[in-house]
Amino acid sequence: MKKISLFLLGLVSILGVKAQQDPQFTQNMFNRLATNPGYAGSNGSICGTILTREQWMGFEGNPRTNVLSIDGGFKLKQKHQLGAGLTVIQDEIGPINSLNVKLALAYHYRIAQGVLGIGIEPGLFNQSISADWRTSEGNFDGTEDPFIPNSEAGATVFDLGLGLYYYTKELYVGISSTHLTQPTFSESLSDNSQYAFSQVRHYYITAGYEYDINSMFQLQPSLFIKTDAVNTQIDINANVLYNNLVWGGVTYRVEDAIAFLGGVNIPQVEGLRFGFAYDYNISDLGDYNDGSLEFMLNYCYKIQKKVKLERYKSVRFL
Repeated sequence: MKKISLFLLGLVSILGVKAQQDPQFTQNMFNRLATNPGYAGSNGSICGTILTREQWMGFEGNPRTNVLSIDGGFKLKQKHQLGAGLTVIQDEIGPINSLNVKLALAYHYRIAQGVLGIGIEPGLFNQSISADWRTSEGNFDGTEDPFIPNSEAGATVFDLGLGLYYYTKELYVGISSTHLTQPTFSESLSDNSQYAFSQVRHYYITAGYEYDINSMFQLQPSLFIKTDAVNTQIDINANVLYNNLVWGGVTYRVEDAIAFLGGVNIPQVEGLRFGFAYDYNISDLGDYNDGSLEFMLNYCYKIQKKVKLERYKSVRFL
């Protein structure tokens, strides 16, 4: 197990009490299923996305997150469509490891010029903690604080999310919530220490638009807001897509970071794209890390509609 300092454990404890718990991402425009089950099946394709992020590089025990998401949809009638998706989020920060597995089920209904997706997301949330501490003076066997586990511990609880996702060809707007049940767990361990965690309910607002500047360039601004009703994170992004091939952009995370994004649609494989992002901290935390790095790989297989053959007989040929 990786050893960490008690200072970092204290930092993690503060984050758990006063800050948001869901992992942070920069390429949120390519990771919509992870926060909104209403998105499932909205793309008209079967899509798979892998996203990996290393936050605050150079900081021992820094957050490291991996995401796998798959979704697709099929039509029932002209105005009705169903979607389904699976999201697996693995997150590590210091001694704490989290695994969130979520199944998204969505119903899409055409209204006005767009489509409204309504999604529910039952799942399981597992959190575990190691107990291999290190101080600035050296290693030691344990602590006398009953709220710091001196042995490995963990638990799995039921989790639930809901989301609304409205989209047209150029526009999308979403509102959603994760950890609606605010799952909690508490257990007294054999060494008289205690392990407890409580997941806080999170709320998300997302929006994006595609604007054709000319035949070669497309502007893609987007907004991402995450809050736990105590702290709020706001990402304002603008990407520019060139010739439907490569893109680049900038994200401003209010009072925290500036991020630079880039990516390419792989021309040799239709539906395959690769993206990356680098975050530079503009807060005081920037003095203690080398920024954050994030990679994204996405593939979408377009669902082809079967052409219905129309046959008829001519009176000229009997």
